[in-house]
Amino acid sequence: MHHIRCGKGYLCYFYRNLNKTLYYLDVFARFKDEENIKAVERLLNSHTELEMFERSQLGSLCCDNAEEAKSLIPSLQNKITDGDLQELLDELTKLRNFTE
Repeated sequence: MHHIRCGKGYLCYFYRNLNKTLYYLDVFARFKDEENIKAVERLLNSHTELEMFERSQLGSLCCDNAEEAKSLIPSLQNKITDGDLQELLDELTKLRNFTE
């Protein structure tokens, strides 16, 4: 975490909050390695039958199974089979970072 020293005022407040936000995102990021991030993007974008929102949600939520994904993203119901969705989720899981 970067430490910012500054005087009083809005700019200092802004940078402190920005720093806290960046730290939070780094700690809770599902995908940290740049190569994995690009692979996830390629994998999700290869599913052109899905809307950008649906692909984004799949990448963010990292569901364990097709049933969970379809319950959280109802618009997937008639767009992708459970088998194809499970295969996609399994590939995403392989690319996740589980180490601290």
